[in-house]
Amino acid sequence: ALRNGDFETARALYQRRVQADPLSLDAQLGLATVGARSGDRALANRHYRDALAIDPRNETAIAGVLAISGNGSAANQETQLRTMLGQNPSASSLHFSLGNLMASQNRWVEAQQAYFEAYRLHADVADHAYNLAVSLDHLGQARLAREYYLKAMDLQPRSRGQFDTAAVARRVQELTGSDKAP
Repeated sequence: ALRNGDFETARALYQRRVQADPLSLDAQLGLATVGARSGDRALANRHYRDALAIDPRNETAIAGVLAISGNGSAANQETQLRTMLGQNPSASSLHFSLGNLMASQNRWVEAQQAYFEAYRLHADVADHAYNLAVSLDHLGQARLAREYYLKAMDLQPRSRGQFDTAAVARRVQELTGSDKAP
């Protein structure tokens, strides 16, 4: 249900799982994801924190709390992310969050590096490929951007990225046309 964007059904199913097993990390993260994707920051925050109570080092929960909290300045968030990455360099969700922070500041070279690392660690996530493509696009690397947009589209049916596939298809066409220009 979550992969299909049916947030109400996903919420109900995850809530049943949490009622049956409050220590289910998957169910807590599922409810947090439902909250984040549906715009219910309070729900997302509560369940990311519940997930951290179960597993204090859970990279997805840490990245989620940072992403939705907005606590402190961007510099403080960057420091927190970099500190956590120093402790857990293989945490793709932390690299992805760092990329999002860099992109929000138009720091595209650093965003591209962070997105590439997230993609390298988990190449099966559509959003990793998509955000890497966007960063490459901003850096004027059309051929590479097109390649990663196509990878994102290929991954979309399995990992349900949070991007508009029609817009990506249009951008791929635009970049394909720019490859043929003299």
